[in-house]
Amino acid sequence: MAKLTTDFEFSPVSIEDLDTIAALESLSFHPDEAASKEQLEKRIGYAVQTDDALMAVTRHNGELVGYITTTLTTAPLVTDESMSNHDPSGKTVCLHGVCTAPEYRGRGLAGALMRHWIQQLKKTNKYTRIALLSRPDLTGLYESVGFKTLGKSEVVHGPDPWYDCVLDI
Repeated sequence: MAKLTTDFEFSPVSIEDLDTIAALESLSFHPDEAASKEQLEKRIGYAVQTDDALMAVTRHNGELVGYITTTLTTAPLVTDESMSNHDPSGKTVCLHGVCTAPEYRGRGLAGALMRHWIQQLKKTNKYTRIALLSRPDLTGLYESVGFKTLGKSEVVHGPDPWYDCVLDI
């Protein structure tokens, strides 16, 4: 596949992005792991109301082709509770999804989107950590943008094990 070019636009999420994000979510995650459209709508609402740096999208020729979804927690790691709840007083950003459209995978888009998003979060100076759950085969992607893999998570979400990864910011 061709590598990423410069004709991608990164921006905050808006509620108008919900349908495309929900479609990409269902394409990208096992049904037991995918966030529902209602959960995604809440996460977008949190970002729009709390801080638009919490979530990001990328577009190619105006079409949404990637996104990041999050919540906030006061815990240092992603927890079962933080999967469905958002605590506006939290200083840990729980990264729940980094998704790109299938035809854009393997081109560096997920890494570029995360690097852009991490820089936007750092500029806010509001948060101390980003935490996420990763599959073993994806820890390298997260480590390539600065995350550290801590080990197997206590969170059970879907049929396979997850690993805690963090980036202090």
